[in-house]
Amino acid sequence: MNVRISIDDIAKIAGVSRGTVSRAFNERSDINAKTREKVLRISKKLNYFPNPSARGLAKGRSECIGIVVPDLKNPFLPEMVSSIGKSAEKYGMSSLLSITDNNIMMQEKILVKMSSGQVDGLLITPCESPESIAMLNTMNSKLPIISLKHFERLQCSSVMFDDMLGAKLIIEHLAELGHKKIAFLSPTSPEWSIKQRLVACNDALQSFNIGYRKHYKLQNSGSSHNLWEEIKELVFSGAEKNPPTAIFAYDDIIALHALKAAESCGLKVPDDISIAGFDNISFSEMAGVPLTTVAVNSERLGETAIDLLMRILKSANRHEEIHHIMLKPELIVRKSTSSPVIK
Repeated sequence: MNVRISIDDIAKIAGVSRGTVSRAFNERSDINAKTREKVLRISKKLNYFPNPSARGLAKGRSECIGIVVPDLKNPFLPEMVSSIGKSAEKYGMSSLLSITDNNIMMQEKILVKMSSGQVDGLLITPCESPESIAMLNTMNSKLPIISLKHFERLQCSSVMFDDMLGAKLIIEHLAELGHKKIAFLSPTSPEWSIKQRLVACNDALQSFNIGYRKHYKLQNSGSSHNLWEEIKELVFSGAEKNPPTAIFAYDDIIALHALKAAESCGLKVPDDISIAGFDNISFSEMAGVPLTTVAVNSERLGETAIDLLMRILKSANRHEEIHHIMLKPELIVRKSTSSPVIK
């Protein structure tokens, strides 16, 4: 019969009080290092581990990090969430994932619940709206928040990749290959990242004295299964009098749909048209034509965000600390881009 070990048993064997055992587990400074080591050694030998919830309660913390994302449809997001969880574990923290489905009311409900003591801090890819920004700014006074997207008027910390630099790298790559007709393909959305990438596209085109400007706007999102059909009609229907020789897609999902749309029209990538994406999701390398893209390392993003959050949590003025960290993306050149064929 298995005997359940209690904190009182550990105290008796170690020859210390119950309170001393509790202080040892909670890493209190008012306990001798040798005594703590002795208590932990006995605990490990007897396979006794304190209840995490009770331990967190004793410390006045939940020892849990909240992760809030719009969905998990884009492969980049599950990779990012996994990285955040692993990074949190290194600090002895668990993680709690919530999905907003890009619904502002759902986001508010989640934030209110998490700020009630459910988590010690929050990493969020928020809904994009003035109401969402105001909500984050208000909640940040109660709960340390790190946004994984940047917004104007945001009053909480953020960690993100440099969208403008990533777009610039793609356009420079295509222009250096000799492309003079480069189009940007994105969802129809007021998202900050779309605006940033479009501005960077135009700036880079101007630096190469390229006057061609084309922005294809998609009605469907990247999660739509028939997105390639919309791209086929929008870009490759033959109605375009001055079609592009290269396309820079907002993300890899859209770029992969563009590959399928081009091939369905009998076009060869990159001989007839070059296509590049953004994110470097795992599928981009395994596509029929491996995709040229911009790598935004999800593991690096997760580690950086957790490191910053833990630093803020340890600060005496944590609600006043605001940091913005911009990570540099990397151009990954594969087989979906090449010099345009002169016809």
